[in-house]
Amino acid sequence: MADPRNELADIVVPVAPDMMVSAGGLPWWLWTAGLLGVAGVMLMVWQWRRRRFARSLRAIAAAVARQQGTPVEIARLLDTWARGRFNLSRLDAAHCPQGLDPNHWSDWVNALTRLRFAPPPPGGTKELAGLCATAQAWKPDA
Repeated sequence: MADPRNELADIVVPVAPDMMVSAGGLPWWLWTAGLLGVAGVMLMVWQWRRRRFARSLRAIAAAVARQQGTPVEIARLLDTWARGRFNLSRLDAAHCPQGLDPNHWSDWVNALTRLRFAPPPPGGTKELAGLCATAQAWKPDA
């Protein structure tokens, strides 16, 4: 008579699958290329976001050079740029951002405030160009 343990062994304990069968995954080099591609895109996005303040300052300086707008409007743009660049709620001559000379900061903020709120002086565009040049010298994000 046949031994029931041998006859029923495949039913009770199934045979293990063959280990040589591919799991249907992608080759390792394709995974590596995909990860490098994602890392490259993330690096480009990070670099683009990092330079956004430098791009906007160049646009403001170009607006000053082409005299696109009144000095009051351009001074407002420069004020918005400085508040965003240094993460300030408002520009204050007494509170200098870290890494800048407090005397230059105070002069810069006072000149910008004068351009924004006082009647426009005759040389306002030249003064704005000077403020943009000074701000471009503060390039830790370049």
